[in-house]
Amino acid sequence: MKKTNKHTPTKAVVKTATTPPPYAYLFGIFLFGFLLYANTITHDYVLDDPIITIENKFVQRGFGGLADIFSHGYLYGFNGSNDQSYRPLVLANMAIEKQLFGNNPSIHHLFNVLIYALSGVFLFLFLRQIFKQKNIWLPLAITLLFVAHPIHTEVVANIKGRDELLSFMFAVLSLYALMRHVYTRNALWLYGSVVFYFLCVLSKETGLAVLGLVPFTLYFFTKIELKTILSRTALFLLMAAVYFFIRSLAMDNMTFEADMHVINNSLMGAASVSERLASTLAILGRYLQLLIFPHPLSYDYSYNQIPLTGWGHWRTLTALALYVGLAVVAVIGLRRKSPVAYGIIWFVVMLLLVANLHPKLMVGATMAERFVFSSALGFCIVLAHLLHHYLKPLETFASAKTFLVIIGIITTLYSIKTISRNTVWKNGETLYLSGLKTAPNSARAHNHIGSYLLKKAEATQDPNLRHQLFTQAIPHFDNALKILPNYTEAGYNKGVCYYSTGQTEKARNAYLQALVHNPNNTNVLNNLGVIYFNENNYDKALEYWLRIFAIDKNNVNALGNIGAIYQKKGELEKALTYYEQAIQIGANRNVLNNAIKAYRQLGLEEKASALERLR
Repeated sequence: MKKTNKHTPTKAVVKTATTPPPYAYLFGIFLFGFLLYANTITHDYVLDDPIITIENKFVQRGFGGLADIFSHGYLYGFNGSNDQSYRPLVLANMAIEKQLFGNNPSIHHLFNVLIYALSGVFLFLFLRQIFKQKNIWLPLAITLLFVAHPIHTEVVANIKGRDELLSFMFAVLSLYALMRHVYTRNALWLYGSVVFYFLCVLSKETGLAVLGLVPFTLYFFTKIELKTILSRTALFLLMAAVYFFIRSLAMDNMTFEADMHVINNSLMGAASVSERLASTLAILGRYLQLLIFPHPLSYDYSYNQIPLTGWGHWRTLTALALYVGLAVVAVIGLRRKSPVAYGIIWFVVMLLLVANLHPKLMVGATMAERFVFSSALGFCIVLAHLLHHYLKPLETFASAKTFLVIIGIITTLYSIKTISRNTVWKNGETLYLSGLKTAPNSARAHNHIGSYLLKKAEATQDPNLRHQLFTQAIPHFDNALKILPNYTEAGYNKGVCYYSTGQTEKARNAYLQALVHNPNNTNVLNNLGVIYFNENNYDKALEYWLRIFAIDKNNVNALGNIGAIYQKKGELEKALTYYEQAIQIGANRNVLNNAIKAYRQLGLEEKASALERLR
């Protein structure tokens, strides 16, 4: 009987990593990233976008504002606050775009999309370096999963997300250059790597975490000695020190305020350290949940959308089990240099600085999708590598097909969700209305939609529409105050709406209630003063405006109003004391007119004439 040969499965023909990737791959990745977010280019300014664009005086100066941008804190050009953050590269980006293209949100959105698409290309090149012994499908799969992941929509579709985009792009370039240095032994690549790291932290301070990835990347994907790894890492540590030195010269304070309000970070309301840590762990579990199943996504997770929890809550216990499991896998894989372990380490390292784990490292948000922008790469590495490892696409065409189909399905679903999610970020109205669905228990989300309606009312000239919009806004502020009774901003906005619709008594009550929780809010004090002034109760109005003066001696409006009260009372010398101080600071035309009248009433024509020349 004739013997037949056993059938041998046909090997899959794949491109190996020993040759440079075809330009088609690079162009395809760029085009994929660009098309995913192309529908955001025509979007408007939303949320904090104006802070780094139209409402930032340094950015508005274009090239002329660059020196101030690099010599001051991130928010100084917006509100004069010279603390917390130092991100000059982001503001420099905006200033250059303002100089060349004017105040056009589409230009800023376009550059966000371009930077994101480029980041995908650089990411693929970096992954090709670290997975040098793998076929091209693994780095390609990781790149596609990362680029398509819907959790990135907040960063790319929001102009303010430029800080995360630049920081990630330079982080990837830094690690790519580091690997090129190892393989080529060219010192220029090493110096370039350190420079890219510096640009990374100048974009956003959380980029400092890349310092922790340097030794792990060298350990996992090279055979160089520990001594060499430490010496290379020391260069990055030195650059981090340089960054802190420059930052200290530019800023007055380098940390977030100690008495951060719960509206910014719900964890500040924890009754104990134990409750804060349990709640933090539950939030870290939510990040894993959104990476695995990115729905629903929300622009806001403020108080009290994510309630505080104890150690007995299922979310805390589940998160604890998941992170302990990840730690065990990472430790076991560390010795074998497993890519899964590297992915876990990447995820944890890039999340540490925004995880709210330590009181000194609390950030200005309870939770945000942007916080896992860079960390998400670790998840994509783990997912793609596990599929690659168990399906073994190199062995047969069937296994290769299965691998590609699964990656294709996940990427397609991610892409559909991303493109759909982008539309939510079109403008303030679409974004804030979405918050009512995805964050119904958030006081800030309700305040946002109310504030949007309030500003829309103030901008219209139609009296009927104004009244309608102010009236529509009030229930949203009520909802915000039900969730967080001491939310002064919502109370103030509610008072503005009542006053604007002629409901003076309700406005007064709203303002007085807001003062109970924040007695030093100058906006509330001023509006109460206006109410009493219009009622000819000058003594009561003076009481509130003097309180503002006690808080802020340079408050021009308070100085002018106090002067007006004393002028009404016939105390002209006292009135002029306040007018003159206001004029020195930069008073408005009304104050100048009142001061001129007071001087003339006192027979001081020369001083009155001098002020007239200033009008």
